[in-house]
Amino acid sequence: MFIFVDESGTFVHSAETSTWCTVVAYVTPEHRRRDLERLVAQIRALNNGRETKLKQLTEEQYLMFLGALRKLDGIAFAVAVDAGRQRPEAIVEHRTRQVEKILEHQDKMIYEQGRQSIANLASLLDSIPPQLYIQLIAQVLLFNQIIECSTLYYAQRHPPALANFRWRIDRKAKVETKYEKAFYRLLSPLIQSQTLAEPWIMLEGADYSHFEKFSFTKGEEPTYLQDDYGMEIDNPGDLGRIIREDFQFVDSATSVGVQVADLLSAGVFRLLRGRFERSDDIAKGLGAIFTSPLKQDHCVRFITMDATGDVERHVARAVALMDRHSRPLIARQD
Repeated sequence: MFIFVDESGTFVHSAETSTWCTVVAYVTPEHRRRDLERLVAQIRALNNGRETKLKQLTEEQYLMFLGALRKLDGIAFAVAVDAGRQRPEAIVEHRTRQVEKILEHQDKMIYEQGRQSIANLASLLDSIPPQLYIQLIAQVLLFNQIIECSTLYYAQRHPPALANFRWRIDRKAKVETKYEKAFYRLLSPLIQSQTLAEPWIMLEGADYSHFEKFSFTKGEEPTYLQDDYGMEIDNPGDLGRIIREDFQFVDSATSVGVQVADLLSAGVFRLLRGRFERSDDIAKGLGAIFTSPLKQDHCVRFITMDATGDVERHVARAVALMDRHSRPLIARQD
């Protein structure tokens, strides 16, 4: 499968609430790649063949795009955060707690190389600015959700999709940025930390045969968590291999899938900020591409590292409509 990722918003603290920022992924089986290319070609034709952004489409055109995308076999995932509720000092405090968690068991490591590796990881995380730290946490949660839910989804509907995980993330410059390097290095350890508390779910009876290449062979399972920390983990796959097998930062102008992720991320961004005239129709159209939630309440995952509170009425209505029209994660049995 191909996984295309893009974000909307700066993740910088705002004096106003409802300043939503989003990170969205579009996942598609490889056999649907040509169909996706044809759809994007139609969208680009509306902009003289150039990369087309949401602001260059009418709402009617965007709805037509969502309707066409719904007919393909891809699914979408999203994480959203209200930057207006995230004070910089609260983000720094959250980051400090995460750094302390990384260092918590450093002295239990048997080898000096392992202790130094943990120290370097903690230092790297501590160096990330607050606004990029918010984005990092959102992306980590998104990637974890992608692995668990897309595996569960396609094991029931198109098992060959599980043979490869091809990650394509929108790059911000021609040369890999400092944040992108840090993100790639931190991604697997932070997901691993999350799965300790919330192991991935697998469906009994579903076809995971194409996913077996990512499984640890008997006798090769990592034992350091149990040996060093007394913790047992029963995740179904080699997380490092799933992430690193085919991971690239790419230019959205040349990546069909990232252009789709961009249009979806911008759509959720604008919907949450109340900037559509036909918001109900847009919410239904977007929802039909997302999967129903597995562990959280909504198909868009909302996070906060600071203040909590009720969302605005238009946000609650939009997300409720998306939930109602989302695709079931568990296939219906005939």
